[in-house]
Amino acid sequence: MEHVAADHSSWGYFWQQIYNPTWRYLGDGCCLTRETWKDLEKAGFSELKLRHIRAPLSWNPTRPHIIGYAVK
Repeated sequence: MEHVAADHSSWGYFWQQIYNPTWRYLGDGCCLTRETWKDLEKAGFSELKLRHIRAPLSWNPTRPHIIGYAVK
């Protein structure tokens, strides 16, 4: 499970962009606007199963998430 960037047309993404510079500093380089699923799709895994979810957390800039697995 990994938090990823929200849809670019959403308020969630707007706030992720606002918080990202501070979040990167406090989170040791963690990036709120990373689209990790794109990198996983390009990596050439023999099997990749991902789902985009909204984890049941109180509002915070780390939503939404992807969950799944990859096989080399």
